[in-house]
Amino acid sequence: MKKILVFAMLIAIMTAASPVSAQTIVKGHIVNERGETIEYVSLGFEADSVGTISDANGNFTIEIPANRKNDLVFTHVSFQNAVIPYEIYSNGQQLTVTMKDKVVELAEVVVGKKNKPHTLSGKSWIRMSTVGFVGDQNGDTEWGPIFKSRKDYVLSDILLTVATCKYDECVLSFNVYELQGKRFVNIMNKPIYKQISPADNGKQFSVRPDEDILLKGKKKYCICVSVVDHKGNGGVFFPSNFKSSYARNAVKGKMRKLPACPPIIVKGYEIKK
Repeated sequence: MKKILVFAMLIAIMTAASPVSAQTIVKGHIVNERGETIEYVSLGFEADSVGTISDANGNFTIEIPANRKNDLVFTHVSFQNAVIPYEIYSNGQQLTVTMKDKVVELAEVVVGKKNKPHTLSGKSWIRMSTVGFVGDQNGDTEWGPIFKSRKDYVLSDILLTVATCKYDECVLSFNVYELQGKRFVNIMNKPIYKQISPADNGKQFSVRPDEDILLKGKKKYCICVSVVDHKGNGGVFFPSNFKSSYARNAVKGKMRKLPACPPIIVKGYEIKK
């Protein structure tokens, strides 16, 4: 009994002597150089699991574990990365983060008037079960297939079929990357969003970019989808295709190869020579 009592007392003394670990809660608002709100910005630590995404109004809250003193990195397809040092965000004040415009040079292209969109990827893949996003995964991971076009095309449509949406509603985001060796280089200037709900169960929808995105012949590309906002609990699920794909951590930028992918169909207009 004495041994047990002494052990318990030692644990109590050690606990009392140990410093209390506390999280740092950082809140703020994200705007562009004109003071306009930026929606769905990924933020967190590079090479770390700490990260989140801002809401549709550019507001964010992130809980940072004790003993982390990394710079906070903010990323968005339309803007240059913004970096906030620990010395600035650790004081507990509300942050206003300003991101500078990023311009991706888009090639001038000419599409024939009678040109019809060609299916570049995704039409004949073998179907499996279902895949999707579950719970609070807002912007954590984006996911999609790799493909290569034979000729030069301008991206016209991205099609995706919803098996089941169990959120009250959610917002999907699409990104287009060119593979340059092991690097995934974003070739977009403007994000593509699509809001879906249980009313879309079993339906295929199409989204179109607001810019000319050139897909060069013999180059490899990856088109990814992610959930950047949702209401309610649950998830969103898609019919699964037996096709290699990549899942990308939005904060760290690291890609992981997977044996299946959502049924993303890519279409494009052949460029007139």
